[in-house]
Amino acid sequence: MNQTPAGDGQGSGTYVGGSVTGNGIAVGAGASAAYTSTTAPADASHQALLQAVRDLSEDLRRYPVTPETQELSASLEETEQQVTSTGRAQPGVLSRLRTALEEAGGLLGAITSATALGTAVAGLIGG
Repeated sequence: MNQTPAGDGQGSGTYVGGSVTGNGIAVGAGASAAYTSTTAPADASHQALLQAVRDLSEDLRRYPVTPETQELSASLEETEQQVTSTGRAQPGVLSRLRTALEEAGGLLGAITSATALGTAVAGLIGG
């Protein structure tokens, strides 16, 4: 996409053209850029885990905030970050997620996404 220069009437302006992929670029006073690299999940089990984590994170936003749901949200975020950055979740992260799921279980009732996540975690760490 190309844009014509946007000037301030004194000969300065900005021109945006072409495209950038896989990088963050910032130019000018006060500019900032962010780039987040992601790695594909290592296998089908981690793909299922990542999807289940994202689904429950979305569903959890509709529930009241309690200490248990806060802990679960933190564990979901940690797990998603690890899977997207390394392709897999380490056993310690999965164990913390499982504990958070168990502690919040009574609050979550029969949410399908919580059940799916429990199944994905159990498949990766056993039990």
